[in-house]
Amino acid sequence: MKISFRQVFCTALLLLGAASALPGQPTSPQALGVTLALRTGEAAKLVLLNSVRVSGVHTFTSASGRTHLKFTLGTSEGPFDAIMFAGDWTAADRRALESGSASVAGVWGTFANRPSLTVKKVSATPMGTQPVPAAAAQVVRIDRAAVNPTSIGKFTSAAQKVHVTYTFTVNGKTYQGVVYAGTWTSATLDALRAGTVTLYGTWSSFEGKPSFVTRRVDR
Repeated sequence: MKISFRQVFCTALLLLGAASALPGQPTSPQALGVTLALRTGEAAKLVLLNSVRVSGVHTFTSASGRTHLKFTLGTSEGPFDAIMFAGDWTAADRRALESGSASVAGVWGTFANRPSLTVKKVSATPMGTQPVPAAAAQVVRIDRAAVNPTSIGKFTSAAQKVHVTYTFTVNGKTYQGVVYAGTWTSATLDALRAGTVTLYGTWSSFEGKPSFVTRRVDR
């Protein structure tokens, strides 16, 4: 029986338990506000990497004659291979990737015994998402985080949702944080402006740096 390239690639999908070391914020098509062509089980494994470095964009033709798009994602965890299968990518997607920085949503798997991201969606700008339930990502608590009040700002995603960003320092290191639309209120902003707070959320990455997806802020 002839096995296609796609079948070989997708049969090695990583277990989510091993994906904790891989970059990306768990998300869903609903949170992204898009419709994606997903295989059975992929929706629960979908992750978002906003504004990552992209290099080595090129096409190749499989044995079945289909043209796929391959490239490398640069993250704080290191470089990773990525692929968009024929039928999933367009000329506009390639142009966005070739710009050197893009936001991608996809599913982690393995190829040639290495982690690789099967990309389902590309955007030239950050894509919005909502934090996922605690069962899907480990919620951590950060005590006595020193927020820089001047760093607090807002940005509007491609889905026209307003998110809050800020920076905080803990144990002598400074990190960036984000509170997604639907999570933050005016009370959240007041708490952040207080300076020293307790944060609850999950770790992700943004522009190749650690980012704290914040679910709750306590003074």
